[in-house]
Amino acid sequence: MSPLASVAVLAAAMCLFALAILRRDAIHLIRSPGRALYTEDNLGWSWQRTIALAFFVPFLWGISAACASIFTSYVVVVPAMPKLASALAIQVLIFALPQDLFFREAVLKVFHHNLTLAFAASAIAVTLFNLPHGMPTAVIAAGTATAFMALRVAGMNIFVVALAHGATNVLFGRVLLAEISADALWLYAIVFAGAHLLFAALLMLIRQPVRSLMTQRAS
Repeated sequence: MSPLASVAVLAAAMCLFALAILRRDAIHLIRSPGRALYTEDNLGWSWQRTIALAFFVPFLWGISAACASIFTSYVVVVPAMPKLASALAIQVLIFALPQDLFFREAVLKVFHHNLTLAFAASAIAVTLFNLPHGMPTAVIAAGTATAFMALRVAGMNIFVVALAHGATNVLFGRVLLAEISADALWLYAIVFAGAHLLFAALLMLIRQPVRSLMTQRAS
């Protein structure tokens, strides 16, 4: 079995586990529940909030680029559009979506009563999942996971979160290439994770005003 096929099998298993946890709530992956979800009044999502929060994704990319630019310079590569589209499809369907369903949406349902626990459980699970790639990589992944969890909690549809996640992987894996030296890797991981934690914290601070504005527009 090829490495990609092995990852695809793991991805399918993660999706199935996530759906098993969500059960009847799985319908709300595509049907907006409004404000209330998982018995909580503020864990739902809507397409209006999804569109509003989409404007934060380029800001998140800017944070990632700024963190790397502290330690190295970028090499810009412009792949052919078919290759770029293929890479995006693979990243979204095989990497991002299974992880976002399992590490974000399913975790959010399990820990819906305590958002702090939900964020912590998601970050720890992602760290352990990426540990075979090295601890610095796991720390970087945990920082990214926290930012995407914040987008979901703020009211973004999980499929759009997965699209942003996959696009981020393609952008920094295929287009903007940065080589961080081994000596600087740990410091980069700490700065990267810290910046993404700050992004998540700021997004949570403005979460209620964004939700209130979208609720008023909907009404």
